[in-house]
Amino acid sequence: MFIISNRLKTAFKLFIILCLSSPFNSFSDISKAFPDMTNVFTDIDFYNESKELEKFIDYKDKVLLVFFGYTHCPDVCPTTVLDMARVLNALGDDSNEVLPIFISVDHKRDDYTKVRNYVDFFDTRIAALTSDKENIDKLTKLFKTKYELVDPTKPGFLVEHSSNIYILDKNLQVKKIIPNGIPSEEITVMLKKYL
Repeated sequence: MFIISNRLKTAFKLFIILCLSSPFNSFSDISKAFPDMTNVFTDIDFYNESKELEKFIDYKDKVLLVFFGYTHCPDVCPTTVLDMARVLNALGDDSNEVLPIFISVDHKRDDYTKVRNYVDFFDTRIAALTSDKENIDKLTKLFKTKYELVDPTKPGFLVEHSSNIYILDKNLQVKKIIPNGIPSEEITVMLKKYL
């Protein structure tokens, strides 16, 4: 019994030492789990108002909130985009340093105009992006997320997609992945760390 007790004490002490010697923020910084995202917007093309593919350049010197969804989404997308709008409002003047981006993965139905009109309902400061299947597939692979058009031959088909929001710092490195359901007030607090 005495030997087991000493071993447990030694193991516990070692655990405490390891925890204290590690930087505290290493537990929450996930950027090393993602590839370098510096070229994420230079490697991917998005549709513009003229339905032509072009590079997206409005992200420069901004902290990004990135969300993948689609305009026909019945539940998660509208509440998440509303949360992004609430974050902008809560930030006040600091909102100029932040760019929320809604990226539609519904390459069959969503064009630039549909996505732009959709996000404008919530806040005109939210970027509206969509592209063809090839570019969307490259982008979702970089973000380590997936989507699937469920029975796309039927009208009103659904799209299964991640409901996470990604925070990227001004160097385009993923710093946080925020799961669905986190209140906008908490998202605002998390985001302020990167301004």
